[in-house]
Amino acid sequence: MSDDVKDKIAELEKELYSKDFKTHVAEDIVPQKKAPQASVWGDVGVVTSFLDKRLSSEEKHHIMKKFVKISASFFVIAAIVSGFIWWRGANIISGENIAIDIATPFTVAGGDSFETKFTITNNNKVPVDMATLFVEYPAGFYSVGDNTELPRISKDLGSIALGQSVTMSVSTLLYGENNTNKEVSLTLEYRMAGSNAVLKKSKTYLIKIASSPVNVKLQMLKEVSSGQEINLIVDIASNSKDPISTLVISAAYPAGFSFLSADPAPSYSTNTWSFAGLSPQEKRTIKIRGVIEGQENEEKVTKISLGIPSTKDERLIGVVYNATTESSIIMKSVLGIDLVVNNNRVQNNVASLGKGVKVEVFWQNNNPTRVSDAVIEVKLKGVILDRYSIYASGGGFYRSVDNTIVWDKTGASELGSLDPGARGAVSFSFSPISLGVDASRIVKNPQMIFEVRATARRISEASASEDITTFATRSVKFETDLRVLARGLYFSGPFENTGPVPPQADRETTYTILLSIRNSSNNVSNALAKTTLPIYVKWLGRVSPDGEGITYNESTREITWNVGRIQTGGTRDAAFQISFLPSVSQINSAPFLMGDTFLTGTDDFTKTEISDKKAALTTHISSDPQFSPNDANVVN
Repeated sequence: MSDDVKDKIAELEKELYSKDFKTHVAEDIVPQKKAPQASVWGDVGVVTSFLDKRLSSEEKHHIMKKFVKISASFFVIAAIVSGFIWWRGANIISGENIAIDIATPFTVAGGDSFETKFTITNNNKVPVDMATLFVEYPAGFYSVGDNTELPRISKDLGSIALGQSVTMSVSTLLYGENNTNKEVSLTLEYRMAGSNAVLKKSKTYLIKIASSPVNVKLQMLKEVSSGQEINLIVDIASNSKDPISTLVISAAYPAGFSFLSADPAPSYSTNTWSFAGLSPQEKRTIKIRGVIEGQENEEKVTKISLGIPSTKDERLIGVVYNATTESSIIMKSVLGIDLVVNNNRVQNNVASLGKGVKVEVFWQNNNPTRVSDAVIEVKLKGVILDRYSIYASGGGFYRSVDNTIVWDKTGASELGSLDPGARGAVSFSFSPISLGVDASRIVKNPQMIFEVRATARRISEASASEDITTFATRSVKFETDLRVLARGLYFSGPFENTGPVPPQADRETTYTILLSIRNSSNNVSNALAKTTLPIYVKWLGRVSPDGEGITYNESTREITWNVGRIQTGGTRDAAFQISFLPSVSQINSAPFLMGDTFLTGTDDFTKTEISDKKAALTTHISSDPQFSPNDANVVN
């Protein structure tokens, strides 16, 4: 340190501690450096660089101050907004602030009553008005006492104040299959105070059926061939501590199932049984036999339901106790069989009475290996079979003792050995017995059923002989014989006729027209008969018996008889009167009194339209007992 500086420091210390101390500026102690002066314009860059560095430092300091202020402002604003949202959230009116609590058992025993409590709590800051709770029940829920099914119930809860809870209690019974869950849906409809908008809130819950008053089990084959005869075993066991007075069991068969028999026999139709007095822990079994038809890989589902009978119809289930379903898959037959009836491949066929029926049985080896010793048997079932009319082609033998036609290798050598993919056909024909309106006997709903059973032997992969069997069925329903007869009368009938006979030109003669309808085997509905009148014949409007439904249309000159329903073996007769005014141009001829008569109707058994036609009537009224051939032609 220089001596001058030391002397300066000493003087300052002396002044600092003296009574007459006076302040000094930095310049009095340390000389201030001054910026160099530019002597010429070329030195301006030096000064500018110095100033830029100083200004840059000041700007950075200013920006930092602004950033701190903005950050602080953002924090304050965020705090205010958060506080506002928190304060306002507690005052939002929302369905989320309405709680629906459900108190119900998780599992119930089928048939036992249980109570469910629904509690609605309003956590909004305003009241809830016009609140209504709807409860949607699935199938199986019933009311306690009258055992009526409960598809839906509702209750008006009115107004619910803020913070208030309202409870609704419901007692129910539940039936259904063991270990199944039932989902119940709740919907609360309400309005907020001061608003007309209807709001909703929904919720669901599950109840499991732990047991049923009656257990049911269905046993059937999982894989079947089309046309195969199958057995359905229905096992029923009481699971109740109390006796069950009456139990109704109903079977819903799949499409393509043909019922053959059952043990015990059905109480109603082919699918309903009624058991009386089922004791606690008692067991029953129903064995159902039938034939199943379907396409390859088609699933066939059978459902068995049981419960107590309906109060309105004892044949129906009123309260379902339990139900079960099982399914079978139609597999491709090793030995395929197909039937064609009168060139139709449908399951149920229709034929007309008095006409023969031709049935073709097509077979095919679907096995990848050869099969041998094939036998095809067709059993014919039906009381209308004329056994003397049966003809079997291709070496078939008709075994009349059991009405079965058999083909084997002795009559059809190709059935002895069938290569993979080999195919062929056999056929037979027959006629039904006489069942027309003129027949001596009436058979209601005549039908023939063909049950086909084809067997063969194949060698399995283990070189063991294995028998294979294929089944198929077809049916033929026969239409009823519905006929109409039209007769002209003058000397007899329900009306008195006037005018000359034989008819005379330019003079009016009245006639009675009698229509008769006869039916044979099946009920007929919507029967309708029609005919027309020539221009020279007049409708007189007289009908017998009254109210028979015969009308006349003047513009079309058509007479219509609305016959309606005709029972099996039934007949209907009706008559009307007409007037004939012949012209001289018709002399020496027997003019038409009316046109052809057409009869149509629906066969209730075959579900087909049937018809008949009778030729037009002339003045040659041979049906009248007193008529003479000389009374037919018009005279002058």
